[in-house]
Amino acid sequence: MGISVRSGEAKVVDCGTVTGFMGHPIVLDIQDPVDLVVEFDFYTNEDVEDVAVAVSSFGNQMRLECTNFDKADGRGSAQPVLVGEVGDTLVFLHFRVWLYGRTDDRTLHYTLFSVKKDDVGWTPLAD
Repeated sequence: MGISVRSGEAKVVDCGTVTGFMGHPIVLDIQDPVDLVVEFDFYTNEDVEDVAVAVSSFGNQMRLECTNFDKADGRGSAQPVLVGEVGDTLVFLHFRVWLYGRTDDRTLHYTLFSVKKDDVGWTPLAD
C-alpha cells in the first residue's frame, strides 16, 4: 500500500528532510521525473542584509548559493521553482532550510512536484 500526495493540481513526486554533513553542501540527485542534480551551498555574509539565493545552471545541474540561511525559523523558496519540463509536464522544487544551534549543518526540507502544463496555464517564455 502506497501513499499518493497532491496539492492542488500538482502531484508530489518526492519529498524529504536531510541534514548536511560537517558543513558540506547538500546535493539532490533527481532521476525521475527529470534528470537533474541540485546542489545547495550555504554561506554567511554579514554584508548581505537579508537572505539571498544565487542560482546557476549548466546542463542538467543547478547550483543554489544560499546566503544567510542561518535561522531556526527557516528560510526558503517563496513559491515553487520550475526546475524541469518533461513533455506536457512541469517539475517544480519547493524548499526550506533551517540552522539549529551552534553547528555548520543546515537541515533542508524539499518537495518535488509534477503538474500538467495545462493545469497551471503555463506559457513558454519567448526566445
